[in-house]
Amino acid sequence: MVDLRADVNRNGIVELDNPSEDEGEDTWTAERGAIFLANIDDDERACPFSMDPDRISDTALAQCNDAADDVVNGEADLEDLARLRTVPWRKAPAGTVGSVSVSGAASSKVRLFKRVRGEFVSGAFPDTVFLTTAEVRRGVELAIEGRDIVRDLEEWDGFADVVLTIGRNNPHDPVFTDTVRMRVAPVVLFHHLTPAWNVFVSKPLGSTGATQFRQDLGGVLASTGERMVYSEFAVDDLWPQDYFEPAYMSMPAPGGSQHVIQVHYRGPHFYDTSENAPLRAAGRIAFWLRGPDRAAVQQYQPGMSLASQTLNSFGNTEVIPPYEKDGVRYPLGRMFRGRGPDTRPDYQPDPSFTKLLEAQGMQPPVYVDTSWLFVDHVDETFSFLPAPTSRGWIALVADPALARRMLQEAQARGHGDAKLFEGLSWAYSVPAETRIAEVLDNPELMDASAVAALEIDTQLSILQEATGLTEEDIVRVPFLFQNAMEGVTAYQPATLNLLSLTPTQVVAPDPHGPIIDGQDLFKVQFEQALGAYGIHVHWVDAWDPFHLMQGDVHCATQAARQVPNVKWWEGGR
Repeated sequence: MVDLRADVNRNGIVELDNPSEDEGEDTWTAERGAIFLANIDDDERACPFSMDPDRISDTALAQCNDAADDVVNGEADLEDLARLRTVPWRKAPAGTVGSVSVSGAASSKVRLFKRVRGEFVSGAFPDTVFLTTAEVRRGVELAIEGRDIVRDLEEWDGFADVVLTIGRNNPHDPVFTDTVRMRVAPVVLFHHLTPAWNVFVSKPLGSTGATQFRQDLGGVLASTGERMVYSEFAVDDLWPQDYFEPAYMSMPAPGGSQHVIQVHYRGPHFYDTSENAPLRAAGRIAFWLRGPDRAAVQQYQPGMSLASQTLNSFGNTEVIPPYEKDGVRYPLGRMFRGRGPDTRPDYQPDPSFTKLLEAQGMQPPVYVDTSWLFVDHVDETFSFLPAPTSRGWIALVADPALARRMLQEAQARGHGDAKLFEGLSWAYSVPAETRIAEVLDNPELMDASAVAALEIDTQLSILQEATGLTEEDIVRVPFLFQNAMEGVTAYQPATLNLLSLTPTQVVAPDPHGPIIDGQDLFKVQFEQALGAYGIHVHWVDAWDPFHLMQGDVHCATQAARQVPNVKWWEGGR
């Protein structure tokens, strides 16, 4: 009897007495098929770390994880390995031997272990274990780990055919086989429909404004009534949203649950494109976070143009929440990314990292042109929030034309002298304070905002075509744009550049708008717009240094979120 079993029915255990474990085991569908994890966390915290690339290079930093060796790194590591079992063949003739192996592209991407006297051990070949006659007769327990995630579909599609072969020492005797098809778990990005459980900020030296921002944000988190971890990184980089990105991978666990490894992507971003230059230093935080059930992934292509590097920041990779259109479901949403026009092949996100993201297969991307923006990130013009609607979420869309109309209406009501940015300064202590009348009479501001409005309309039409969004799903968010070297950037704090905490709470940047009848005109508009969906806005001041450096609250924060109840393997991809 030749029978290899895996968790084909996805109940978290391998059952020898359950026929459903044997049905369709050599295929993989949304309903059935065994799953394993890329075992790239660090369960024993054995990996070295330094923020200094001269002490540990970028390459060396990424080479250490639990799958880099051929041993099981403790009981916690064993939980990250998927199991297989051979069904006992108690009457196997003398001289019967066997092997379990993986062939093809997957052979170099996985490692097999065999349980021997209570311990899981790997043999001389990572992709093969051998079975004695005694082991064939009594059956053995096996374990499999992925040595990496899928990075390029042309190199490996993530599937591994594990083959049990049984024969006798006589080469002329027949050979019998049984195959189980398994799939490595993809890395899934979080969308905003699940609450944040860990909020991250940078802790740069010598910035009074950043210190006050952290204190204010900490106060907001404490006031929410939610249990959240608040992590501060001592790095001289203001933008945790950009230098790393939390994600996760999972496989079935007993009781219908998921065994999860958190994954932190390092941004494939260079500030210096000279030969052998290190990646953006703050991105090493992804590896500092590496530990038990926490992995880090790094992927980049050297030699990209310096101008295009901003496209590699994670503020330029967001997730459209789950939806269905034309009968096609996206139960984990879709990536939403910015890029340059097709006529600019030199102005695109890192192609090797793009291949990695797209190879995960769960969140097919939607691309829009962001090259007209100074910073080039999609989070400057769009955000997505949970809402009690038939769709389950709303899209926040920048609308400079609405900002202009609001200011015109305020002026028409006699408030042309009301001040924006009262008491604030731009860089180099240039006063920022101005009046509504002066803003409306500024042709450069009006022209930049008109350009932005046209470009945003183009972006929105692509989003609508991809998702079926209607005006009922869209919240227009007013703020003006200004010219900034090559491109435009938010003139007023971009209130949609926010941190989503829970389905009913967000943190947004204080717009420092004109005070009319004792209230900030733009705060009132935003609170009413989100309040219609039961969402409360917490305001924090992000002017200095974040808005001055072309970013706001979303750019200045990062969040790991609760894993959705929807399991990726049920998504049909």
